[in-house]
Amino acid sequence: MSIHVGKEKISQVLDGEILEFNPNNFSENFSIEIEKLTKDRMEFVMRGIEAPLANAFRRILLSDIPTIAIETISIKNNTSVIQDEVLAHRLGLIPINVDPKHFKYRPKQPLQKQDKNSRQESSNATEENTLLFNLHIRCLKKTDWEKIKKSRELLLKKQEQNKEMNIEKEEEEGKENKLKIQIESGSESEDEEEEGEIDERAKECVEKILTQRAKTLINHRVLSSDLVWVPIGNQQTLFPKGIKPVLPDILIAKLNEGQEIDVECEAVKGTGREHAKWCPVCTASYRMLPSIKLKKQLSQKQSKKLVKTCPMKVFDIEDGLLEIKNSRKCTMCRECLRGDFGVELGLVKNEFYFWIESTGIIPPEELFQQALEIFKEKCINLKNNLQNFTKKKEFNENEEEEINFD
Repeated sequence: MSIHVGKEKISQVLDGEILEFNPNNFSENFSIEIEKLTKDRMEFVMRGIEAPLANAFRRILLSDIPTIAIETISIKNNTSVIQDEVLAHRLGLIPINVDPKHFKYRPKQPLQKQDKNSRQESSNATEENTLLFNLHIRCLKKTDWEKIKKSRELLLKKQEQNKEMNIEKEEEEGKENKLKIQIESGSESEDEEEEGEIDERAKECVEKILTQRAKTLINHRVLSSDLVWVPIGNQQTLFPKGIKPVLPDILIAKLNEGQEIDVECEAVKGTGREHAKWCPVCTASYRMLPSIKLKKQLSQKQSKKLVKTCPMKVFDIEDGLLEIKNSRKCTMCRECLRGDFGVELGLVKNEFYFWIESTGIIPPEELFQQALEIFKEKCINLKNNLQNFTKKKEFNENEEEEINFD
């Protein structure tokens, strides 16, 4: 494909065919048909445009729409197995559920070395351009109280049954039936000590529970929900419902007993052009719609064979006739071309199947609207720059003529 830029029109040559851009035809033929719209995903068909224009929308969605993401972190303590750099990277990729329109871009300044024991806030960080988050979590032990409670209830029940049976043999022989369950916070349960005869089923149940560790770990998994927003200035009034990550169960790290993470994070406004963590979409892509034609009429046997050959079930038989049921499912696998079915495959040059999958910060339909606005601004800026360049060139040519005339 080649593009020719003239004084009054722009044309491109695609597969030997010259396609000229006409604004009037574009406004008449351009249309958008929404196929699927959910909270985080949008699928639609764009008609009446060319591939460069569709690709421009895709690139704007990836790199020019701003969001809020963690940019700077201050690590006070990190005894986990994850390195500081990896931890900072993982925190930066967590999408923050806040509208970036409420914030300004924070001016950049060179980083300065600071004392380890004292941390001063960035001089250019204000309530208008910065969000502050704290992440302080420590992994500790806890006793499995539910299992212990069940075992104790079972033992008490068995002891009551033994008392009801009025067993005097235990008193004569001086035997006592005891069960000591000693539980201490943050320590392993000790082995049980018991004497006498207890029901075998209850004894096995108690021994099985008490021989294992009567503990579990709390704060073993560090999740995105552990990030705590710290309002700056008047932010609490502006965001009364608070600010938190889009998803609460994003895994940040796993801790072992005694390990701790204590960091302070600053989130700022940015775009995907600078770093992928500010990208508002998980994916934004498109493909040209396929064009499928049947050159000849097939017999009933050949039609059934073609239907079975296509893995995407594009073809179907209705009322004894072969028809193209859903051409959009075609993946151009070319299985239908391997046999003598008379199928012709092609691509529709001015129709594109587009899909946008949002990270959850901004709805996909709003993302596309913002992409259109940014594209419009880029066109206006290009037009103004070309006009200024033309005026400057004409001015320089007039100056040269005057100098030559003198």
